[in-house]
Amino acid sequence: MSKIVGSVLTDALLMRLSGSAVASHEGKIIPIFTLDDAGWPHPALLSYYEIVAKNISRLDIAIWKDSSTANNLRRTGKISVMITDNGINFYIKGAVQELEAEMTGAPQVSRFQITVEQLLEDQEPNAQITSGMTYSRASAREANDFAAKVLRHLREQS
Repeated sequence: MSKIVGSVLTDALLMRLSGSAVASHEGKIIPIFTLDDAGWPHPALLSYYEIVAKNISRLDIAIWKDSSTANNLRRTGKISVMITDNGINFYIKGAVQELEAEMTGAPQVSRFQITVEQLLEDQEPNAQITSGMTYSRASAREANDFAAKVLRHLREQS
């Protein structure tokens, strides 16, 4: 059963989502959820290269500009983000606003700002989460690939 932790990120989540140690989260997936036109939950997947915590109450994300997820965010202004990994399981609920329809330096994506409204933790003492969702790459990530470029721009924007 989840419990409300507060309305800001914990120090550990702030550090995890800051983008400063992104290589240690390579291959890990962050599920996000919006609401579609019919009111159904709409899942989408981010990597740690597409989200940056700017401070304890603000995160910036990059979403493909013409995607259903981007359109849902524009329409509803709400999002849920799931951070799950070995020993942790948090849900971040937030209000969203679009900052750039075409993100500076990466015009294929839109930049959105999440204002944290509620942070929940869901970790049963006798049933510890042992992993989150993961992916594997066919080749090593290069410093100039698109995801690395998006992360750089997210971290640079104020």
